[in-house]
Amino acid sequence: MNVLHFLSSFTQGGLEKLLLYFVKASGKDVTVVIMNNLVDEYLKQELLKTGYKIYFLGRKEGHKHPKYLFQLLKIIKENDINIIHSHTPGSMMWSILCKILKPKLKVIYTIHSSADVKTWGMIKRIGNRTIVDRNIAISEDILNDCVKNKLKAVKIYNGIDTKKWIRAQGDANPFSIIHVGRIIHHIKGQDLIIKALKECKDKGMKFTCNFVGGEIDEIKNSSFEYLKKLNEDSGLSEEIKFLGNREDVPELLAQADLFILASRYEGLPLSLLEAMAAGLPVIASNISGSSELIEHEKNGLLFESENYLDLAEKIFWIYDHGKERDRLAENAYEYVQGFDISIMCKKYWELYSSIIS
Repeated sequence: MNVLHFLSSFTQGGLEKLLLYFVKASGKDVTVVIMNNLVDEYLKQELLKTGYKIYFLGRKEGHKHPKYLFQLLKIIKENDINIIHSHTPGSMMWSILCKILKPKLKVIYTIHSSADVKTWGMIKRIGNRTIVDRNIAISEDILNDCVKNKLKAVKIYNGIDTKKWIRAQGDANPFSIIHVGRIIHHIKGQDLIIKALKECKDKGMKFTCNFVGGEIDEIKNSSFEYLKKLNEDSGLSEEIKFLGNREDVPELLAQADLFILASRYEGLPLSLLEAMAAGLPVIASNISGSSELIEHEKNGLLFESENYLDLAEKIFWIYDHGKERDRLAENAYEYVQGFDISIMCKKYWELYSSIIS
Protein backbone atom coordinates (compact mmCIF):
# COMPACT_ATOMS: atom_id res chain seq x y z
CA MET A 1 0.00 0.00 0.00
CA ASN A 2 1.84 3.08 -1.27
CA VAL A 3 0.24 6.41 -0.47
CA LEU A 4 0.98 9.80 -2.01
CA HIS A 5 -0.10 12.94 -0.14
CA PHE A 6 -0.74 15.84 -2.48
CA LEU A 7 -0.99 19.59 -1.72
CA SER A 8 -1.17 22.63 -3.96
CA SER A 9 1.19 24.77 -1.84
CA PHE A 10 3.19 24.48 1.37
CA THR A 11 2.98 27.80 3.18
CA GLN A 12 2.40 28.45 6.89
CA GLY A 13 -1.11 27.23 7.63
CA GLY A 14 -3.21 24.63 9.37
CA LEU A 15 -3.41 21.95 6.72
CA GLU A 16 0.33 22.23 5.98
CA LYS A 17 1.09 21.73 9.67
CA LEU A 18 -1.35 18.81 9.71
CA LEU A 19 0.49 17.08 6.87
CA LEU A 20 3.81 17.62 8.67
CA TYR A 21 2.34 16.15 11.86
CA PHE A 22 1.06 13.16 9.89
CA VAL A 23 4.28 12.46 7.99
CA LYS A 24 6.33 12.60 11.21
CA ALA A 25 3.93 10.37 13.14
CA SER A 26 2.63 7.96 10.50
CA GLY A 27 5.22 5.27 11.17
CA LYS A 28 5.03 4.18 7.52
CA ASP A 29 6.62 5.37 4.30
CA VAL A 30 4.67 8.03 2.44
CA THR A 31 5.36 10.10 -0.66
CA VAL A 32 4.56 13.83 -0.71
CA VAL A 33 4.05 16.08 -3.74
CA ILE A 34 3.75 19.87 -3.51
CA MET A 35 2.45 21.20 -6.82
CA ASN A 36 2.95 24.99 -6.65
CA ASN A 37 5.97 27.21 -6.07
CA LEU A 38 4.44 28.78 -2.92
CA VAL A 39 6.61 27.01 -0.33
CA ASP A 40 7.69 28.12 3.14
CA GLU A 41 11.39 27.34 3.53
CA TYR A 42 11.20 26.36 7.20
CA LEU A 43 8.32 23.92 6.59
CA LYS A 44 10.12 22.58 3.51
CA GLN A 45 13.22 21.75 5.53
CA GLU A 46 11.12 20.13 8.27
CA LEU A 47 9.43 17.97 5.64
CA LEU A 48 12.74 16.98 4.03
CA LYS A 49 14.14 15.95 7.44
CA THR A 50 11.63 13.10 7.56
CA GLY A 51 13.67 11.28 4.93
CA TYR A 52 10.63 10.32 2.86
CA LYS A 53 10.29 10.99 -0.86
CA ILE A 54 9.27 14.64 -1.26
CA TYR A 55 8.68 16.30 -4.62
CA PHE A 56 8.34 20.04 -5.29
CA LEU A 57 7.03 20.62 -8.82
CA GLY A 58 7.37 24.42 -8.75
CA ARG A 59 4.22 25.15 -10.73
CA LYS A 60 3.13 28.80 -10.91
CA GLU A 61 -0.30 29.14 -9.33
CA GLY A 62 -3.04 28.83 -11.97
CA HIS A 63 -0.69 27.47 -14.64
CA LYS A 64 -2.38 24.67 -16.61
CA HIS A 65 0.53 23.25 -18.62
CA PRO A 66 0.09 19.46 -19.09
CA LYS A 67 3.74 18.83 -18.16
CA TYR A 68 2.74 18.95 -14.48
CA LEU A 69 0.23 16.15 -15.04
CA PHE A 70 2.92 14.07 -16.75
CA GLN A 71 5.35 14.75 -13.89
CA LEU A 72 2.72 13.65 -11.40
CA LEU A 73 1.97 10.48 -13.38
CA LYS A 74 5.69 9.70 -13.55
CA ILE A 75 5.99 10.02 -9.74
CA ILE A 76 2.97 7.74 -9.32
CA LYS A 77 4.52 5.12 -11.61
CA GLU A 78 8.05 5.28 -10.14
CA ASN A 79 6.77 4.88 -6.59
CA ASP A 80 4.07 2.33 -7.45
CA ILE A 81 1.42 4.59 -5.87
CA ASN A 82 -2.02 3.04 -5.46
CA ILE A 83 -3.63 5.76 -3.30
CA ILE A 84 -3.38 9.51 -3.89
CA HIS A 85 -4.62 11.56 -0.94
CA SER A 86 -5.23 15.20 -1.86
CA HIS A 87 -5.82 18.04 0.58
CA THR A 88 -6.82 21.08 -1.50
CA PRO A 89 -9.48 21.66 -4.20
CA GLY A 90 -6.79 22.20 -6.83
CA SER A 91 -4.88 19.04 -5.96
CA MET A 92 -8.17 17.13 -5.97
CA MET A 93 -8.77 18.09 -9.60
CA TRP A 94 -5.24 17.02 -10.62
CA SER A 95 -5.83 13.74 -8.76
CA ILE A 96 -9.08 13.19 -10.67
CA LEU A 97 -7.20 13.67 -13.96
CA CYS A 98 -4.63 11.10 -12.83
CA LYS A 99 -7.37 8.57 -12.06
CA ILE A 100 -9.01 9.12 -15.44
CA LEU A 101 -5.69 8.10 -17.02
CA LYS A 102 -4.94 5.40 -14.40
CA PRO A 103 -8.35 3.95 -13.42
CA LYS A 104 -6.92 1.56 -10.79
CA LEU A 105 -5.62 4.51 -8.77
CA LYS A 106 -7.64 5.25 -5.62
CA VAL A 107 -8.34 8.91 -4.76
CA ILE A 108 -9.06 10.28 -1.28
CA TYR A 109 -9.78 13.93 -0.60
CA THR A 110 -9.76 15.64 2.80
CA ILE A 111 -12.21 18.56 3.02
CA HIS A 112 -10.47 21.00 5.34
CA SER A 113 -12.89 23.95 5.26
CA SER A 114 -16.59 24.28 6.01
CA ALA A 115 -16.79 26.66 3.02
CA ASP A 116 -15.29 24.12 0.60
CA VAL A 117 -18.19 22.03 -0.73
CA LYS A 118 -20.58 25.00 -0.45
CA THR A 119 -18.53 26.94 -3.01
CA TRP A 120 -17.92 24.16 -5.53
CA GLY A 121 -19.13 24.53 -9.08
CA MET A 122 -20.87 21.76 -10.97
CA ILE A 123 -17.66 20.30 -12.46
CA LYS A 124 -15.97 19.81 -9.08
CA ARG A 125 -19.16 18.46 -7.58
CA ILE A 126 -19.71 15.88 -10.33
CA GLY A 127 -16.00 15.03 -10.52
CA ASN A 128 -15.85 14.33 -6.81
CA ARG A 129 -19.12 12.38 -6.75
CA THR A 130 -18.20 10.09 -9.65
CA ILE A 131 -14.41 9.68 -9.36
CA VAL A 132 -13.19 10.33 -5.78
CA ASP A 133 -13.28 7.08 -3.81
CA ARG A 134 -13.72 8.68 -0.41
CA ASN A 135 -13.84 12.15 1.15
CA ILE A 136 -12.59 12.76 4.67
CA ALA A 137 -14.79 15.27 6.50
CA ILE A 138 -12.94 16.83 9.42
CA SER A 139 -16.11 18.01 11.19
CA GLU A 140 -19.76 17.08 11.54
CA ASP A 141 -20.83 20.13 9.52
CA ILE A 142 -18.59 19.13 6.61
CA LEU A 143 -19.87 15.55 6.81
CA ASN A 144 -23.44 16.88 6.56
CA ASP A 145 -22.48 18.87 3.44
CA CYS A 146 -21.10 15.68 1.91
CA VAL A 147 -24.31 13.79 2.66
CA LYS A 148 -26.45 16.58 1.15
CA ASN A 149 -24.37 16.52 -2.02
CA LYS A 150 -24.26 12.70 -2.24
CA LEU A 151 -20.48 12.54 -1.77
CA LYS A 152 -18.90 9.39 -0.33
CA ALA A 153 -17.46 10.52 3.00
CA VAL A 154 -16.25 9.48 6.44
CA LYS A 155 -15.54 11.76 9.41
CA ILE A 156 -11.99 11.78 10.78
CA TYR A 157 -10.97 14.60 13.10
CA ASN A 158 -7.67 16.40 12.57
CA GLY A 159 -4.96 15.71 15.11
CA ILE A 160 -1.94 17.43 16.63
CA ASP A 161 1.17 16.34 18.48
CA THR A 162 -0.25 16.91 21.96
CA LYS A 163 3.16 16.32 23.57
CA LYS A 164 4.82 19.16 21.66
CA TRP A 165 3.20 21.99 23.58
CA ILE A 166 4.56 23.72 26.68
CA ARG A 167 2.03 24.26 29.47
CA ALA A 168 1.16 27.94 29.90
CA GLN A 169 1.57 29.43 33.38
CA GLY A 170 -1.12 32.08 33.02
CA ASP A 171 0.61 34.76 35.07
CA ALA A 172 1.76 37.36 32.55
CA ASN A 173 1.69 41.00 33.58
CA PRO A 174 0.00 42.76 31.91
CA PHE A 175 -2.60 40.20 30.82
CA SER A 176 -1.32 38.55 27.61
CA ILE A 177 -3.60 37.57 24.71
CA ILE A 178 -2.57 35.64 21.60
CA HIS A 179 -4.11 34.80 18.24
CA VAL A 180 -2.49 32.37 15.79
CA GLY A 181 -3.71 32.27 12.20
CA ARG A 182 -3.09 33.54 8.71
CA ILE A 183 -3.58 37.29 8.32
CA ILE A 184 -6.72 37.10 6.24
CA HIS A 185 -9.35 38.93 8.23
CA HIS A 186 -12.42 38.08 6.13
CA ILE A 187 -11.82 34.45 7.15
CA LYS A 188 -9.93 34.61 10.45
CA GLY A 189 -11.70 37.66 11.92
CA GLN A 190 -8.71 39.54 13.32
CA ASP A 191 -10.69 42.76 12.84
CA LEU A 192 -13.25 41.53 15.37
CA ILE A 193 -10.49 40.96 17.93
CA ILE A 194 -9.14 44.49 17.46
CA LYS A 195 -12.62 46.02 17.84
CA ALA A 196 -13.30 43.92 20.94
CA LEU A 197 -9.99 44.86 22.54
CA LYS A 198 -10.72 48.55 22.00
CA GLU A 199 -13.88 48.02 24.08
CA CYS A 200 -11.81 46.27 26.75
CA LYS A 201 -9.24 49.08 26.83
CA ASP A 202 -12.00 51.67 27.15
CA LYS A 203 -13.20 49.77 30.25
CA GLY A 204 -9.74 50.06 31.80
CA MET A 205 -8.34 46.62 31.02
CA LYS A 206 -4.53 46.39 30.80
CA PHE A 207 -3.29 43.85 28.26
CA THR A 208 -0.99 42.97 25.39
CA CYS A 209 -2.00 40.99 22.30
CA ASN A 210 0.14 39.20 19.71
CA PHE A 211 -1.12 38.30 16.25
CA VAL A 212 1.01 35.40 15.01
CA GLY A 213 0.82 34.52 11.32
CA GLY A 214 1.55 35.81 7.84
CA GLU A 215 -0.53 36.54 4.77
CA ILE A 216 -1.45 34.03 2.09
CA ASP A 217 -0.59 36.51 -0.66
CA GLU A 218 2.32 38.67 0.45
CA ILE A 219 2.09 40.76 -2.71
CA LYS A 220 -1.42 42.14 -2.29
CA ASN A 221 -0.91 42.90 1.41
CA SER A 222 -4.59 43.91 1.75
CA SER A 223 -5.48 42.28 5.08
CA PHE A 224 -2.34 43.39 6.85
CA GLU A 225 -2.69 47.00 5.73
CA TYR A 226 -6.37 47.07 6.69
CA LEU A 227 -5.72 45.58 10.15
CA LYS A 228 -2.72 47.81 10.78
CA LYS A 229 -4.80 50.94 10.05
CA LEU A 230 -7.71 49.63 12.14
CA ASN A 231 -5.29 48.98 14.98
CA GLU A 232 -3.82 52.49 14.79
CA ASP A 233 -7.25 54.13 14.50
CA SER A 234 -8.38 52.18 17.56
CA GLY A 235 -5.45 53.51 19.60
CA LEU A 236 -4.04 50.02 20.21
CA SER A 237 -0.61 50.32 18.59
CA GLU A 238 1.11 49.84 21.97
CA GLU A 239 -1.03 46.87 22.98
CA ILE A 240 -1.32 44.86 19.73
CA LYS A 241 1.68 43.58 17.80
CA PHE A 242 1.84 41.70 14.48
CA LEU A 243 4.62 39.13 14.75
CA GLY A 244 4.31 37.46 11.34
CA ASN A 245 5.12 33.78 10.84
CA ARG A 246 7.05 32.37 13.79
CA GLU A 247 8.81 29.08 14.48
CA ASP A 248 8.50 29.48 18.27
CA VAL A 249 4.71 29.23 18.56
CA PRO A 250 4.89 26.75 21.49
CA GLU A 251 6.95 29.24 23.50
CA LEU A 252 4.65 32.14 22.58
CA LEU A 253 1.57 30.19 23.67
CA ALA A 254 3.28 29.26 26.93
CA GLN A 255 3.80 32.95 27.74
CA ALA A 256 0.14 33.90 27.14
CA ASP A 257 -2.95 34.03 29.39
CA LEU A 258 -5.68 33.71 26.75
CA PHE A 259 -6.11 32.46 23.18
CA ILE A 260 -8.74 33.96 20.85
CA LEU A 261 -9.95 32.61 17.50
CA ALA A 262 -12.57 34.88 15.92
CA SER A 263 -12.90 33.09 12.56
CA ARG A 264 -15.91 33.61 10.33
CA TYR A 265 -15.66 30.01 9.12
CA GLU A 266 -13.36 27.07 9.83
CA GLY A 267 -12.94 23.37 9.26
CA LEU A 268 -11.50 22.03 12.49
CA PRO A 269 -8.96 24.66 13.60
CA LEU A 270 -5.56 23.24 14.53
CA SER A 271 -4.55 26.51 16.20
CA LEU A 272 -7.43 26.08 18.64
CA LEU A 273 -6.38 22.50 19.43
CA GLU A 274 -2.79 23.64 19.92
CA ALA A 275 -3.80 26.41 22.32
CA MET A 276 -5.86 23.92 24.33
CA ALA A 277 -2.88 21.53 24.39
CA ALA A 278 -0.79 24.39 25.77
CA GLY A 279 -3.23 24.66 28.67
CA LEU A 280 -4.64 28.04 27.66
CA PRO A 281 -8.22 29.20 28.22
CA VAL A 282 -9.76 29.76 24.78
CA ILE A 283 -12.46 31.95 23.29
CA ALA A 284 -13.78 31.23 19.79
CA SER A 285 -16.63 32.30 17.56
CA ASN A 286 -19.71 30.09 17.69
CA ILE A 287 -19.32 28.57 14.22
CA SER A 288 -19.06 25.01 12.96
CA GLY A 289 -15.68 23.49 13.65
CA SER A 290 -14.85 25.65 16.65
CA SER A 291 -18.17 24.90 18.35
CA GLU A 292 -17.53 21.19 17.78
CA LEU A 293 -14.41 21.50 19.96
CA ILE A 294 -15.62 23.91 22.64
CA GLU A 295 -18.36 23.18 25.10
CA HIS A 296 -19.32 26.66 26.24
CA GLU A 297 -18.31 27.44 29.84
CA LYS A 298 -16.83 23.95 30.28
CA ASN A 299 -13.58 23.87 28.24
CA GLY A 300 -13.75 27.37 26.73
CA LEU A 301 -16.07 30.20 25.78
CA LEU A 302 -18.00 30.81 22.56
CA PHE A 303 -19.08 34.26 21.40
CA GLU A 304 -21.71 35.13 18.82
CA SER A 305 -20.05 35.17 15.41
CA GLU A 306 -19.45 38.73 14.07
CA ASN A 307 -20.45 40.27 17.43
CA TYR A 308 -17.31 41.98 18.71
CA LEU A 309 -19.21 43.41 21.68
CA ASP A 310 -20.03 39.89 22.82
CA LEU A 311 -16.38 38.95 22.30
CA ALA A 312 -15.29 41.92 24.42
CA GLU A 313 -17.63 40.80 27.18
CA LYS A 314 -16.16 37.28 27.11
CA ILE A 315 -12.58 38.61 27.17
CA PHE A 316 -13.31 40.85 30.15
CA TRP A 317 -14.99 37.96 31.98
CA ILE A 318 -11.91 35.74 31.51
CA TYR A 319 -9.68 38.62 32.62
CA ASP A 320 -11.76 39.19 35.74
CA HIS A 321 -12.26 35.54 36.87
CA GLY A 322 -8.90 33.92 37.58
CA LYS A 323 -10.21 30.68 39.14
CA GLU A 324 -12.72 30.12 36.34
CA ARG A 325 -10.00 30.86 33.82
CA ASP A 326 -7.82 28.12 35.33
CA ARG A 327 -10.73 25.66 35.35
CA LEU A 328 -11.47 26.24 31.66
CA ALA A 329 -7.80 25.85 30.79
CA GLU A 330 -7.46 22.55 32.68
CA ASN A 331 -10.61 21.15 31.09
CA ALA A 332 -9.38 22.21 27.65
CA TYR A 333 -6.04 20.48 28.23
CA GLU A 334 -7.69 17.23 29.29
CA TYR A 335 -10.17 17.34 26.40
CA VAL A 336 -7.58 17.84 23.66
CA GLN A 337 -5.69 14.67 24.57
CA GLY A 338 -8.34 12.86 22.51
CA PHE A 339 -7.07 14.64 19.39
CA ASP A 340 -3.52 13.31 19.40
CA ILE A 341 -2.06 12.81 15.91
CA SER A 342 -1.59 9.09 16.60
CA ILE A 343 -5.39 8.65 16.61
CA MET A 344 -5.75 10.39 13.25
CA CYS A 345 -2.88 8.34 11.76
CA LYS A 346 -4.50 5.09 12.85
CA LYS A 347 -7.82 6.06 11.26
CA TYR A 348 -6.10 7.20 8.04
CA TRP A 349 -4.32 3.84 7.60
CA GLU A 350 -7.52 1.95 8.40
CA LEU A 351 -9.27 3.94 5.68
CA TYR A 352 -6.47 3.27 3.19
CA SER A 353 -6.70 -0.47 3.88
CA SER A 354 -10.47 -0.49 3.42
CA ILE A 355 -10.20 1.41 0.13
CA ILE A 356 -7.61 -1.01 -1.24
CA SER A 357 -9.51 -4.09 -0.14
